[in-house]
Amino acid sequence: MSTEKIFERSGVWTRLYHKLPFVPKGALTNLRLRHKFFFIFLIVIIIPFSMLIYYSYSSTRTTITEQTYTSLEGTLAQINTNVENRLDYYNQLSNILYMDAQLRNYLSNDYEQAFYYLDAFEYINRTLQAMMILNSKIQGITIYSNNQTLYTDGEFVKAMGDLPDSIKSKTLQAAGNTVYTHTDDYAAAKDSHITISRSLSYFSLQQPYGILTLDINDSELYSMIQMENNNKSVYIIDSEGRVISSGDEHLNSKQLFDVFPIKARMDANSGKFDAQIGGQERFFTYKKLSNGWSIVITVPYNELLSNTNKATKQIIWVSGIAIAVAILLLYVTTKILTKRIELLLQQIRRMERGEFSPSITFMGHDEIGQLSFAFNKMAAKIQSLIHDVYVKGIAMKESELNTLQAQINPHFLYNTLSSISSLALKESAMQVYQMVNYLAKYYRVSLNKGKRVILIEQEINLVKNYIAIQEIRFRNKLRMHYDLDQELFGRTTIKLILQPFIENCINHAIWDESGINIIVKLQQVGDDILLQVIDDGIGMTPLQLAQALNKTDNLSGYGIHNVDERIRLTYGERYGIEMFSRPGIGTSVSIRIPLQASYSDE
Repeated sequence: MSTEKIFERSGVWTRLYHKLPFVPKGALTNLRLRHKFFFIFLIVIIIPFSMLIYYSYSSTRTTITEQTYTSLEGTLAQINTNVENRLDYYNQLSNILYMDAQLRNYLSNDYEQAFYYLDAFEYINRTLQAMMILNSKIQGITIYSNNQTLYTDGEFVKAMGDLPDSIKSKTLQAAGNTVYTHTDDYAAAKDSHITISRSLSYFSLQQPYGILTLDINDSELYSMIQMENNNKSVYIIDSEGRVISSGDEHLNSKQLFDVFPIKARMDANSGKFDAQIGGQERFFTYKKLSNGWSIVITVPYNELLSNTNKATKQIIWVSGIAIAVAILLLYVTTKILTKRIELLLQQIRRMERGEFSPSITFMGHDEIGQLSFAFNKMAAKIQSLIHDVYVKGIAMKESELNTLQAQINPHFLYNTLSSISSLALKESAMQVYQMVNYLAKYYRVSLNKGKRVILIEQEINLVKNYIAIQEIRFRNKLRMHYDLDQELFGRTTIKLILQPFIENCINHAIWDESGINIIVKLQQVGDDILLQVIDDGIGMTPLQLAQALNKTDNLSGYGIHNVDERIRLTYGERYGIEMFSRPGIGTSVSIRIPLQASYSDE
């Protein structure tokens, strides 16, 4: 043992290092002291700096996000109010026409015998044209009439059959209330527009005498969201998710939920949520209008947090410069502190090479100075200790070698059994000769030169040799039956997994002079090999079966539990032994091992 190892294993920092689970053993011990200072400094400095950076980033992100949430909610509320006011304004215009008694009379009169329908058209044209002049965003005002005697002019008055069925059915179902729809050029309009419709009827009649529609240009709603499309997207959608107005022209009249699958999360009148769309995290906020439409605002988080990321980069740069300066200062400081330690280490290495004449000069009265003084006094003792440890180590190695050489050679057993067999043959003791031969074959396979893995064919032969020995003892009482798939003989297994169960059958299952039938099966089941030992012996109760499975020291020397544990440790938990037994019927043992197996110690 060198003196360097003695010093390496001492010290508070080394003991603390051995308690760190995330540091590989030996990594810190082999570093120079100066490098250890750097390592400790980096842990002490970088972790707080990292926490500071993370806290700054998190707090900045939270602050900016909350401000953005507040700003978006204010924008959403303002847009909602503007749209509601504008739609209510057009609703009031429809109320004017709805409440116009003169207009109602003109639309309801019978003109078959009268010629004053010209007055009706003059009034209708004057009233509707004046309303359109005062409201430039109105593309058209149309009254769809059921009056068959009233002529149509193709502009302000049209037949009820000219109105699209989708608008007609919704308007009639509303029973006088305003219906809002969005249609693209359904009536030869130049641009897509919003249609406000309502049925016209007498107060005392339930059947309407016509349907009023106001076509409003899309630009009316777009002007309210145009200024809010900077770094965010604003959409006005109907109850089905169709985009009515948006800064993204390619989405107009298309389904917003096809682009952003968020329909299930918009079940309230208003709300906000985050969603991952196409690998991009986005923030959504929405609010429903009184007519069933909704206003949706969405912002990508990469734009939402752009200012946060800039601030984080600045923090990282400043932190990196501060750490670099601190490391430079530490390098100079540790070099001054470790200079005397390096000088002391040089003297220790001289002693390690066998130069036991320390010549360390006075180094002061601090801890390092006291260490150098004690080093000079202990030089001789260290030399003696090194010599003693060296001599004792050699003696221990020699003792271990002698112990290994004294171990019994298995061939001695084989040769002895061979000599007994020859002597029995010479004396004409054929039963002894046969029994000794079978015993020699049994131990040759079971010992297997100290290896624990054998071929399945060898395991079967071991069983046959064991049975041959027992048949000499139990004459005509053992009736063996073999059902073996010989294609599996070339596969491997750990030894002595069948013989213990054969021995249990012979020692515990024979219940009368008629003997016992024992069946040994070998077959492939899927990717596994299944060995079975089945007897028609006395059988076991459930309690006896449980005791047998947990017993570890039966007469065979390899208990059922031990065999099961050996198989599981070698091949895994899905392999092992299964037993079934019934009193008076017999016992069945199934041993499952893998078809393909690897053995780390073979």
